[in-house]
Amino acid sequence: MIDRHLARELQQLASEYRIVTLTGPRQAGKTTLTRQTFPDYTYVSLEDPDQRALANDDPRAFLALFTFS
Repeated sequence: MIDRHLARELQQLASEYRIVTLTGPRQAGKTTLTRQTFPDYTYVSLEDPDQRALANDDPRAFLALFTFS
């Protein structure tokens, strides 16, 4: 895999902030970068109609699926 310079910056920002937004054009490697940088994190795609519907209809239930105590 290609070593991305942004991976280090992304890790640094994630250690300082609870939420980090990664934006860019389609097919630019955002998902790949995120999955490689944080391999132990849970990934959810809101392109999945069921996930998107749950997030829209019952956001608390949606977030509860990914909240670990």
